[in-house]
Amino acid sequence: MENERTETQQTEEDSPSSKGFWSNIKSFLKIMPLDYLFAALVTGFCLSSFCTVLTNSPKISYMELSFVSSVNMELVIVTTLIIFMALVFFALLIRSNQVIPIALLMSCILFGSSLAYKGSHLYEESSKNIFMNIAIGFILFFVVTWIAKDNKLDLIDIRFPKYTEWIVAGVLLVIFTVWVSVASVARYTGYMSHNFDFGIFAQMFENMRTTGLPNTTVERNILMSHFGVHFSPVYYLLLPFYAIYPHPETLLVLQALFVGAGIIPVVLIGKKLNMTQSVIIACCVLYIFFPTLSNGCLYDFHENKFLTVLIMWAVYFIVSDKWIGTVIFCLLVMGVKEDAPIYVMSIALYVLVVRKKYILGGTLFGMAVIYFVIATSIVNSLGDGIMTSRLDNYMLNPDDGFTGVIHTCVANFGYFMSQIFTADKIMFMVWMLLPVGFAPFFSEKKSMLLLLIPMLVVDLMSNWQYQYDVKFQYTFGVAGLIVFMTMMVLSQSDNKMKNTLLIYSTSMSIIMCFSLFFPRASSYIESSRNAQMTTAQYNSLIATIPNDASVTANGNYIPHMYNFPNLYQYPDMYGNGNPKTEYVLVNIGDVQKNSDGLADFMGNDYEFVEQKSSMALYKMKSH
Repeated sequence: MENERTETQQTEEDSPSSKGFWSNIKSFLKIMPLDYLFAALVTGFCLSSFCTVLTNSPKISYMELSFVSSVNMELVIVTTLIIFMALVFFALLIRSNQVIPIALLMSCILFGSSLAYKGSHLYEESSKNIFMNIAIGFILFFVVTWIAKDNKLDLIDIRFPKYTEWIVAGVLLVIFTVWVSVASVARYTGYMSHNFDFGIFAQMFENMRTTGLPNTTVERNILMSHFGVHFSPVYYLLLPFYAIYPHPETLLVLQALFVGAGIIPVVLIGKKLNMTQSVIIACCVLYIFFPTLSNGCLYDFHENKFLTVLIMWAVYFIVSDKWIGTVIFCLLVMGVKEDAPIYVMSIALYVLVVRKKYILGGTLFGMAVIYFVIATSIVNSLGDGIMTSRLDNYMLNPDDGFTGVIHTCVANFGYFMSQIFTADKIMFMVWMLLPVGFAPFFSEKKSMLLLLIPMLVVDLMSNWQYQYDVKFQYTFGVAGLIVFMTMMVLSQSDNKMKNTLLIYSTSMSIIMCFSLFFPRASSYIESSRNAQMTTAQYNSLIATIPNDASVTANGNYIPHMYNFPNLYQYPDMYGNGNPKTEYVLVNIGDVQKNSDGLADFMGNDYEFVEQKSSMALYKMKSH
């Protein structure tokens, strides 16, 4: 019986119909290999999951177990299979399997972006959402590795019409400027900005326009030059543009435009490095979506944000071997702030060690040292000196200064490392480097990492929390250097590495932008829209105060009073006290609660004038 069963089984396997079936399967798999079929199935799953996350109730987080009960599992399975079959059918129809890796990448970006965006709402600070981004980046690594293998997308050699890279760069620049400007202006018009730091600059630019001097009264509650706090002559380059339309919104739009304009030297650097059009276009996408650029722009207006575009121009002239342009833009970089020479010192070391341009490198380094001495002397003479307190975690005595910092780092290197590698600072490093797949560390010339010195000195050494928070302005110079280093690594890599890094970095930059910028932007726009009636009342009440009057105001009102030359914040934060002014404009709740001693400060010297919503105006009594 056993022999008969074996013979029967053998006969069935050898039958013509059986041979035809297996032959068809083999033929199909030659056209559509198993890994492509699996990729098509993953695409279907990603797209169906994307729809599930996007359409589910915002009250239930996907990070909660209860989310499962709200998911229609049958619909997810059916949708996944429909997309899978449609994708396979379409690939067979057009006789190209390339459609599957393209669809897989797009679906991963969509799904990853939705997880990043929705996940950001779980935290008070969206920057804490780094762990979900790490998880997405980990999964994406395997997807990109498969796509890059055998050059499935052939991204490097895609041919485009002439000037396509410039057209794409122009479109991306407009998009960046518009979306960042709209969100930034919404934050301002919705009274979400504060004196620190927007009110300071709004009043300063108005004073520069009318007097030519960068004076403020709201920075230290006394009339003083802003250059006594930070030496930033670069502001005068913006003054002509501000003078055309002298309003705080102009500063926010200019800032967005200048940060986005760094895409121009990105294209030029790509051309100088002999990159193909497709690689240059990918680098433009990487730059525009680099998450800390758009996200940092949402924290009002700061000089640091002009570092990116100026650094990109400086390194362009370096790779072009044009020393005059290099010197000019390095001077402009230093003109941003008294501590900006650290970026030029780092660039000078790169020129010396990596590019072997000893005269140029030495000149740049010497310029940076001399400029730093001059800038700090100016700050010292006009104000209270540079803020060495931000490195006081390295000083045994407050008066030790930079000498004490150096002494501590050398004498106790273990302590130095303990200050760098803290949980928050490691998260900061991941935010800055994950969008480019940690590309700088893959350089053939590890000495290029000298360009990360500013990240160490400016961001990581300090214990002042804002220096290593991606929501603020201290990432912009480092961001420009990281983008440049990534482009240099791309120019040195073989095609497989170039494909992998290009796909991964552009994808992660887009995804991580949905963790940082877009949640905050949508929140500001929605809040500003909902508060239109209240803000109109605030504006009308401010309009009743004479511009030449002296006013003490709440910090959130000051940015809207930029054209008041005698303006002071309550409470004073720097020990200079609050003068008794003609008017006091504050939150009525702060008066009732005597917050920061506000009611005591007013005493019986002021009489109530008018209230609009929570804004209350008081006037000094006549004696």
